[in-house]
Amino acid sequence: MSALALLVAGCFAITVVALLLAGVRAGRSGSARHRESLRRLGAVELAELFVFVDPARFVRWNLAALAVLPAMLGVLTGRVSVGACAAAGVLCLPTLLHRRLRRQRLRRLQRQLPDAMGAIASGLRGGLSLPQALELVARHQPRPVAQEFGLLLRQQRLGLPMDEVFQGLATRTGLHDVRMLVATLGIARDLGGGLAEVVERLAESVRRRVAMEDRIDALTAQGRMQGAIVGALPLLVALALYLMEPASMGRLFTTSVGWLVIAVVAMLELTGWALIRKVTRIDV
Repeated sequence: MSALALLVAGCFAITVVALLLAGVRAGRSGSARHRESLRRLGAVELAELFVFVDPARFVRWNLAALAVLPAMLGVLTGRVSVGACAAAGVLCLPTLLHRRLRRQRLRRLQRQLPDAMGAIASGLRGGLSLPQALELVARHQPRPVAQEFGLLLRQQRLGLPMDEVFQGLATRTGLHDVRMLVATLGIARDLGGGLAEVVERLAESVRRRVAMEDRIDALTAQGRMQGAIVGALPLLVALALYLMEPASMGRLFTTSVGWLVIAVVAMLELTGWALIRKVTRIDV
């Protein structure tokens, strides 16, 4: 073997080793970031939704699912791509689940806010102080608004200033109506005046806006359903064709042209879904 061939082989071996080491380091770094993200999700972000789980156990469950489920699906189907898709799904599932739970909770909270404000105004009219009126909400209103105001009262009893407690509620929920309530309570306490009347007017304003949002949702429901049907139709047609002609449709998964067609179809599906969502989503 010539010296040039030995040099090329040595460079190739060094490159392969360097790539393997870089891959191992990237895998360890990514695994550490993923575990830290799961710990924060279980300890902080889910706790903000009053969903309490053990962070260490939550991480173990996710890592176990990441190790078992993709390998099982890959062996059962005989396709590495199915296992890779399952691994990606397991990695994204905790974040997607948290976003869905948070969105549903904030939606319920926004619809419960007018009744909670009305209860605060009624308590103030009855001669109660502001903390006592908030305690009425924490005791008698449904979740999640009762949980949020109960946490607010517990923080206030621990010695935190009322302004800081209210700002924490606004930051935690991120709702415009909650920020309006916090600003209204702060201005009314600083400048004086009828706090009950101000809260009652704000409750009526929020109630009208929520009713308008519900009406818009009802009017755009047909468009969202049509978008879902049109988006699912190509997938259903592809499934029917695969059942009728498995040999012909199987080329989509075994040839480069087939994978290119799948990529184009997926891109068009996502583009259509985004456009329909933009058309049917109206912010009040």
